[in-house]
Amino acid sequence: MKKKFYITTPIYYINDVPHVGHAYTTVAADVLSRYYKSKDEDVFFLTGVDEHGAKIAEAAKKAGVEPKAFADSLVPRFQEAWKNLNINYSEFFRTTNPKHEEIVQDLILELKDKGFVEKKKYTGVYCVACEKFLLPDELVDGCCPDHGTKPEEHSEENYFFLLSKFGDKLSKAIEAGDYEILPESRKNEVIGKIKNGLEDVSISREKVEWGILFPGDESQTIYVWIDALINYWSAQKVFNQDNIWPADIHLMAKDILWFHAIIWPAMLLALDLPLPKKVFAHGFFTIGGQKMSKTRGNVLDPNTLVEKFGADAVRYSLLREFPFGEDGDISEEKIANRYQSELSNGLGNLVQRTISMINKYEIRISKSETNSKSETRKISKLIEDLKFDQALQEIAGEITKLNQYIEENKPWELAPKGSLGWTKTDQTKLAEVLSHVHSGLVDITPQIAPFMPETAEKMKKQLETLEPDPLFPRI
Repeated sequence: MKKKFYITTPIYYINDVPHVGHAYTTVAADVLSRYYKSKDEDVFFLTGVDEHGAKIAEAAKKAGVEPKAFADSLVPRFQEAWKNLNINYSEFFRTTNPKHEEIVQDLILELKDKGFVEKKKYTGVYCVACEKFLLPDELVDGCCPDHGTKPEEHSEENYFFLLSKFGDKLSKAIEAGDYEILPESRKNEVIGKIKNGLEDVSISREKVEWGILFPGDESQTIYVWIDALINYWSAQKVFNQDNIWPADIHLMAKDILWFHAIIWPAMLLALDLPLPKKVFAHGFFTIGGQKMSKTRGNVLDPNTLVEKFGADAVRYSLLREFPFGEDGDISEEKIANRYQSELSNGLGNLVQRTISMINKYEIRISKSETNSKSETRKISKLIEDLKFDQALQEIAGEITKLNQYIEENKPWELAPKGSLGWTKTDQTKLAEVLSHVHSGLVDITPQIAPFMPETAEKMKKQLETLEPDPLFPRI
């Protein structure tokens, strides 16, 4: 029986078009999915969209359509973006799925029956853009830190999940390694929040009509975030996937770590369900040194990038530019530089010149030792540790070494000149040189496959047929 590997991205809120931040998480998940598939594991890769909440209802009203019809019109934008980026997900989740809605109600009812849900009045400040209440110490100059807008004073009677009861249990689970929070800085952040004391969290809304009805009280709907988190669990029922829980890894950006590393595990503990094995929160993008913002007009559209550079170059550049767990900067110019220097002039040129010389000098290729096993193990470990930039750096280093090997051994000087024939020594040496480079490229092909699947397929075919075709045409 195959070992299972269950990986998730957040389900993205569909009130906006997919941007490079969404693409970043999803590409990383796809790389892990393809890597574990190559190890013959039974991978279930879940992504999708979150369709309930006040923002969708408001946008639908402005558009003059029902919320469900509005959501239906937006979902294809995400599906198309993932298709363009060659994202090979197992299933695409939608929170409007009736089976999911039923499971959400069942779990909330179970929490209530176990005594972990109470109805009480709450007053606080609420950011509509985040769809969440903010604590005073989270505000920056009285505004939401993510959106820069002043949150609204909000008071209503809601149902609360008694999160305050779970501080000790969560701390013990983290210390025991029952679930891992990465990178280490995020783990420390979560432990710090737990030590400061956890407050009960509202899990329903009184005045938000577009959502799943609260079981036993149809005057309220279930808070969109609670509905969304449950998708990871309900997916097994929605898609008939028995025994995939617990998730091996939840991937997300750091702004939603609180929900995934504290609220979600606490709900699972309350329901006596296994915890996810790993929660990994990556950093934020700046675009050309500035925070990504529609107002600044610097939001990068992954579809536009793919159209210009191709899916593989975008996938490569996003994960190559800086460490996955940290904040970093990306821009179209940086992608263009990576494309030119490392992909077109580096890998593409190496494949092209090697095959061309093999054909020109009519060389019979033999398998050559390239120390690939230790290098492959090193790259595998880096991928498993989500150190994608280092894995790609290792691969880039191998490509550079092969290019240097060609320059040092100058195969063109070993070939016969004019009417002069081959010398036996030169012929043997030339075959050795080109066989070594060819073998090196054969070894690199599976290493790049999780990152650049289309390029890997083209390389494999070209190295077998010896019919060269530019992998990264000059832009």
